[in-house]
Amino acid sequence: MKHTRDGFNLAIRRFGLFGLLLIFTTSCASETKDLDAGITTTSAEPTASATATVASTATTTTAADVPVASLDPAAGAQVFPPPAGGAGSAPIPLVVLVPGGGWVEADPSGLVPLARELSSRGAFVATVTYRTAGEEAYFPTPVHDIACGVAFATASDTDAGFQASELIIVGHSSGAQLAAALALSDIGNAANCEFEYSDPDRLVGLAGPYDVVRASGLAHSLFGPDNPDSAKWSAGDPMQLAANRPQMPVLLVHGLSDDVVPTWFTEQFAAALEDGGHGVTALYPDRADHFSIFSAELAGPIIAEWLGLDADG
Repeated sequence: MKHTRDGFNLAIRRFGLFGLLLIFTTSCASETKDLDAGITTTSAEPTASATATVASTATTTTAADVPVASLDPAAGAQVFPPPAGGAGSAPIPLVVLVPGGGWVEADPSGLVPLARELSSRGAFVATVTYRTAGEEAYFPTPVHDIACGVAFATASDTDAGFQASELIIVGHSSGAQLAAALALSDIGNAANCEFEYSDPDRLVGLAGPYDVVRASGLAHSLFGPDNPDSAKWSAGDPMQLAANRPQMPVLLVHGLSDDVVPTWFTEQFAAALEDGGHGVTALYPDRADHFSIFSAELAGPIIAEWLGLDADG
């Protein structure tokens, strides 16, 4: 496993017990601290996306093996083809970007600059969204929605005249946890999608809280009020899925100045993946925080180099 910590010893931990409790404990039952935005969202005012539409009436569930109605992926997705002239030529990477939002919202607009950066370097890129606790949608619904977004991106890539050399899913923060749960399991095959779903070939996680058990205070927003027992979260816990699909390479990036999600989440996930047989590249950029980590300027070159894309853009 390749590690880079810009001069910091891997054993150093920047967050004590008090800091972890402060970040990962909710203040009351009706109020949830947003892991990604650092805001507070009340249960009386859900943060549903104004542009999202649902293909059919959905019923929320906590059973990972029960298919549920999925979000219409075209409602919240954007596609970014590479520069003109690429269609019909050699296969190119298909990259799907998944936003964070503390499992209570999933606005993909912040990933647009990164999408444009990667497409300018020769990838076909799509941003997707998913339903969250803000819409009373709990696991496995968000992962099913992402799977349908991946299926939509694959169909869009083909319709545009491109051929995907490989499928890469990239998630930020809670979106990284969800992307990992999808990529490391067969849960996507249970989604009720209009288009055919294919498993990702590679996974990229940006500052993700992968250990949902240790992030249990906020992870209740993912698993819902009817599933409070973390012992029953294994189907959505990337740490417990890390040995699956060992042929899949993984890139993990986490900024050393991240004061929202501690770096040990990535360190421990990287170790679990390596133990499971994955090829893992883990990078820890100095002075990068929770939000700059997915910027086009920082994440773009890192992901592009890892995928072997055009270095000049």
